[in-house]
Amino acid sequence: MASEPVIGKLSVRIVRGHNLVIADSLTHTSDPYVVLCYGSQKVKTSVQKKNANPLWNDVLVLPVTNLTKPVKLEVFDEDKFTADDSMGVAEFNVTDIYDAAKLDLKHASDGTRIKTIYPVGTNYLGSESHVSWKNGKVVQDLILKLKNVDSGSVVLQLEWVHVPGVTL
Repeated sequence: MASEPVIGKLSVRIVRGHNLVIADSLTHTSDPYVVLCYGSQKVKTSVQKKNANPLWNDVLVLPVTNLTKPVKLEVFDEDKFTADDSMGVAEFNVTDIYDAAKLDLKHASDGTRIKTIYPVGTNYLGSESHVSWKNGKVVQDLILKLKNVDSGSVVLQLEWVHVPGVTL
């Protein structure tokens, strides 16, 4: 079976976590890191030791092949002697930023808001998400509420990266 062609790249800045659950009951801390999965691809951030409000600012890049696939995000607590513990899951779609990347924005002023996505029952948004034109790039700011845990959110900034030779 042939692999799907890459239609663009998604640069995902994992900015920070907020109010993450305490995964290590003995030390009352967590050593969180984030894993992004998109299709068969998997990328991860650095580990932030003993921090329930970590600041990562790590940039992870995913080649985009299929707009119907969501990007899955999971926060883990790193453990030395046992399997790493899940600290919550979320996911987001690439369609909103892709649709904005297809627009002719060369005459748009910096900071132009292209689209607003609202938190509803079917998504993981913790607040409104805006797709904008910033510094000549299409970006989307997201705050994702983590599921399967009592608390926690992750702040992301997405950027669509055009692939030379690919027309959207």
